[in-house]
Amino acid sequence: MTKLTTFNASDNHVQNRLHLNETNSDKLQVLDSLFLDEFKKISTYPDPSNAELINTLAEFYHVPKDMLILGNGVDEIVLLMCLTFLKGGKSSLIAEQTFPGYETSTIVVGGKNIKVPLVNLKCNLERFKDGINDDVAVAFLCNPHNPTGSLMRINEVEQFIEVMNQNNIIPIIDEAYIQFADEQKHSVLQKIANGANAIVLRTFSKAYGLAGLRVGFAMGPKALIDLVAQSALALPFRVNRFAQRLAGEVLSLGTLEKTVQEVNGLMAQLTAQLSQNNIEFVPSSTNFMCFKPHHGTEQLMARANHLGTQVRDCTAFGLSGWIRASICSQQDLHNLLNLLSIVPVEAKDEELLQTCE
Repeated sequence: MTKLTTFNASDNHVQNRLHLNETNSDKLQVLDSLFLDEFKKISTYPDPSNAELINTLAEFYHVPKDMLILGNGVDEIVLLMCLTFLKGGKSSLIAEQTFPGYETSTIVVGGKNIKVPLVNLKCNLERFKDGINDDVAVAFLCNPHNPTGSLMRINEVEQFIEVMNQNNIIPIIDEAYIQFADEQKHSVLQKIANGANAIVLRTFSKAYGLAGLRVGFAMGPKALIDLVAQSALALPFRVNRFAQRLAGEVLSLGTLEKTVQEVNGLMAQLTAQLSQNNIEFVPSSTNFMCFKPHHGTEQLMARANHLGTQVRDCTAFGLSGWIRASICSQQDLHNLLNLLSIVPVEAKDEELLQTCE
């Protein structure tokens, strides 16, 4: 079996976490009572059917319940997809530099990966077409893309789905970061809800700020979801009771728009600072930025370790020389600019005023 790469080492010692694209969850204070209520039931197994959260999602997205399946994060759902659709050593079609879960899950179930290159650090439909052969069963498209943050427009994603359908390949669209990119304009979720033959993946780990609960879901045609549900029977209690309860409540809090606005505002500030300091970066539609530090990644990672700040060296993704860092607070932005030895113009002005006084 191919030796797999470990992408996520222990990080309990890290002071400033900019490496896992997390988002703050101040809203959880509102959920304290619900958490304690579920804690009283901790000696009992969670509902294996996830009925309450499935019902909430079905109502929220206006789809039948049988178009939905939950998992212990998108990672588990990807593994379930591979278990279901890659039997007999079939292949996954993926980008060369992308979320590693697609490749890892494919290998673990005995499948093969066919990788296609990015074009200007973006997923490209023509390159995906070039990778198609009779052995390909599924095609994973991460949009917005991880680790670059780039975005394929909705018409391109629709063409991707159409091309895969024409070749009897199941298109799986991972929209983990779509809320940061104008969901109404760029998501294919409603098109799938209306009958498009594809599967879309969503998570509560990013914009909703519930990464520690591990809960994600897939939406797709009933026939495909039913097949995945058969594989999921091997893991009947996949989603813990805290995740089932709190994820449903977060949907009703109405805090998503405020969170997205705050993060997008911070990302705009970061974009401006990188531009002013001539640091090459990929324009991002997410809560993270992929950039190329002036003095290389090795020196930056050493400085990051010294400062207690963790960012992601994208060499493991196949992007040598690039760094990925996420921003979810003004403090995160400050820590990243400090890591890059950037003093914002506003800060310089304040220092000058203090000197004059």
